[in-house]
Parts: sequence; structure tokens; C-alpha cells
Amino acid sequence: MASLRLNEEQVNKLLERQQEMKSRGVKTGSGRDFNLSSLNGRDCSTAVKRIKQAKQKAGMGAGGHTGNDPKDKPSPRYLAVLKQGINTGNLPSWLVEYINEDDELATAICIKDYKPDSPHVAALAKLALDPTRMTGRKKTEKHEARKANYEHYIQVRIFYLLERFYPNEYKLVKAVPNGGLRHDSVGWEMLAEGQKSGSPDIDIEIAKGRYFGMKLEVKTETNKATSIQLEKIELFNSAGFYAVVRNGFDDCWNTIMNYFGLPDFDYTTELAA
Repeated sequence: MASLRLNEEQVNKLLERQQEMKSRGVKTGSGRDFNLSSLNGRDCSTAVKRIKQAKQKAGMGAGGHTGNDPKDKPSPRYLAVLKQGINTGNLPSWLVEYINEDDELATAICIKDYKPDSPHVAALAKLALDPTRMTGRKKTEKHEARKANYEHYIQVRIFYLLERFYPNEYKLVKAVPNGGLRHDSVGWEMLAEGQKSGSPDIDIEIAKGRYFGMKLEVKTETNKATSIQLEKIELFNSAGFYAVVRNGFDDCWNTIMNYFGLPDFDYTTELAA
């Protein structure tokens, strides 16, 4: 079947190469003589046409999806076939669930040239293709060492779900860029622009209950907030915000949902700290 993807020039080069090897007595990997009859007289244009027709029948274009635009998506039938080829063996169960439920995410994983609009979908697609982006890895002959990055993907999941299921609230939620390695000059520029250390990771600019908004410091299940982060949490609480530290995705997400469940700003209703 692979020979069908060769154009006429490639077939001729392959014939010449195999003819030269046969004349020198070189055998195939199975120990047999090269059989050139399978390529002689091949109508390459007909083969290419057959491939295009097969792809169109499956609901995809010659480029792998429904057209030449990288925003195009495969048909539902073809995407269902592609999903079966995703290697989910090393993926966390929550990501497998997202892939099964979200065709946009599955398309971003399966179609190399597809460009999703959402940066959160794009990040999860990259994670599905390389789980070590989250889990980290040791240095090998082929790869450099990579640190685990669980906290990053807690935030990616939060913003992915907010964008998908709470689009109105999503517009008023932002991440605060505090962490990460930067060149010294960039770090000083950000400080000069007003960035402050210890600021909570996620800022929800929606007044609920008696609170002017919510500040969330995101930690993994085992990490703890620093003293300066705890000072900032206390400062925001005293200023009328709902500010908390939460560990792990479930704790973070449930806290956000509890905050969203408060009535609109009423000066009264509270949540436990």
C-alpha cells in the first residue's frame, strides 16, 4: 500500500535503485530477489486519484482533514477512527475523559497541522502527545532531563474547563504571571511594570456574596504556600476578597465552583476560608 503514495519520479528512482542492487546480487530482507514487476507499469496518477477518493469517502481532504485550511476538522466518522489510534496508556484518566468528550481536543491531537483557537486545548494536546511535559523525565541519550510540571497543568485544566463550560465567567478570570524562569532583564522589566511577588496565581474578577472577587493560590497536593504568599492571602482577605490556598486540581476546582455558586454581590453571604 505504501507504493501507492509514490509519484512517477519516485517510482522510477526506486526501480533504478532496485535494478542496480539486483545486478549486484543483493537480496531483499527476506532473502529473495527484488521483484520489479510490481512497480513496472504502475500508473501513479491513477493510484493518487484512488487515495484522494478514499479519503473523500471517509470525510477528509487530501491534506488529512476536510480541506486545506488548518482550521478544518475531519468528519465525525473519520475522527472516531482517528481517536482509536490515540495512545492513552500513559495518560491520566482525566485527560482520556477530555479526549473522549471534546472533538476539538481529539482533532488537535490527531491532525498535525490543525491549529485550535484555544491555548488550553493546544497545551492539553501537546501533553497527550508527550506526558513527560507534566510528569518529567530523566536524561537519556535521546532526550534532555525535564522537570515535572504538575502545578502548570492544574491551571491549564482549570482554564480549559472554564473556557469550555463557563464562557461568561472565563472572560473575567486571569492567571497572574509570577512563576517561571526568565532572563534578569525581563524580570526587572516586569517588576518595574508592577508585578509583585507572592501574588495569587488566579484572579477571578467577579463580585460574589460579600466578596469583591476571588484570589486563588494553586499548589500541587504536596506543595505548601510560602510565607510571603500566605501574607498576601491574608492581605486580600482583609481587603474584602475571598483569597485561599488550595492543593491539587479537585480542591482548586471545587473551591471555584463554590464561589460561583454564591449569589451576586450582596455584602453578606460568606464562604469558609
